[in-house]
Amino acid sequence: MRKAGNWSDPGVAAEYERRRFTSPLQRLKHRRDESLVAALLEETGEGALVLDLPAGTGRLLRVLTAGGRRVVAADLSLAMLRARVGLPPGVLGRLQASAFELPFRSASFDAVVSLRFLFHLDDRAERVRVLRELGRVSRGVVLGQVRFRGTFKHLGRWARSRVGLSRRYAPSSSRADVAGELEEAGLRLDRLVPVSRAFSDKALFLAKAPVRRQSLSSTFARSRAEGWTLGGEGGRK
Repeated sequence: MRKAGNWSDPGVAAEYERRRFTSPLQRLKHRRDESLVAALLEETGEGALVLDLPAGTGRLLRVLTAGGRRVVAADLSLAMLRARVGLPPGVLGRLQASAFELPFRSASFDAVVSLRFLFHLDDRAERVRVLRELGRVSRGVVLGQVRFRGTFKHLGRWARSRVGLSRRYAPSSSRADVAGELEEAGLRLDRLVPVSRAFSDKALFLAKAPVRRQSLSSTFARSRAEGWTLGGEGGRK
């Protein structure tokens, strides 16, 4: 996995939104992410209780809590969680957690949203492991983000890398690749939507989790038993 150490630095966390979402193009991509997440969650009709992982500084919380949805924000980095000042209504709490072993019982959430994370996992086995864990805690859908081969930006990076003009090229996934990893994790690909074929090499996928049932009262049972703290003021790695 890449970049894992950076996000635990309070200085990096404090500068994250300013560095990532202030230029016109960055703001455009952020708004596109928000609109796609909102549309995909609305179409599923299953967004009553949502896990945002990794929530980071909470850039998606406004759209995730729209329409009366309730959200749990989780991230491995307490620094990123604490960088957010003020939470919108509907956020039940913030929680330090690893995507590889989530502190929730199976089928705790109607939807799990995971943006800007999976494509940082270089190893396919790690991605499948995380996807399986996201699917385990969802009784509805899993919404994630991948680098997608079917974009002009990917093609441009590939072409520049072939003639030595760019080092930023990273292998991207085809639809078949995404579907295959999801299937191995026990999920079924429903939709794959590019953020922008011209200006982004990312795409959002919507995957269906196996049908399960879990009562709301037990959602945080395991987190309480193991000493996890909501509100971002505690927890453990």
